[in-house]
Amino acid sequence: MVEAIIKKKLSSSYPCVRKAFLALDTNFDGYVEVEDIMRHFGDDSALNFDDLKKLVMDKDSKKKGRINYQDFSRWLGSAIS
Repeated sequence: MVEAIIKKKLSSSYPCVRKAFLALDTNFDGYVEVEDIMRHFGDDSALNFDDLKKLVMDKDSKKKGRINYQDFSRWLGSAIS
């Protein structure tokens, strides 16, 4: 459910994966973290921090709790085009 919400909102707001990634990576460190996603979707009560953290860990190839552009693109590339 959390993943579907994120895919839907990002695909309707951004024309490409790169723009969506840059919008979420507000400190420009090359990673999207749970806090970045929560800040971006702050008013959405359907997003639970713990569920989102599990999702990010699942999508993070290095299992450090943050998603680089390659992982982000692999995860959301087909949803955002």
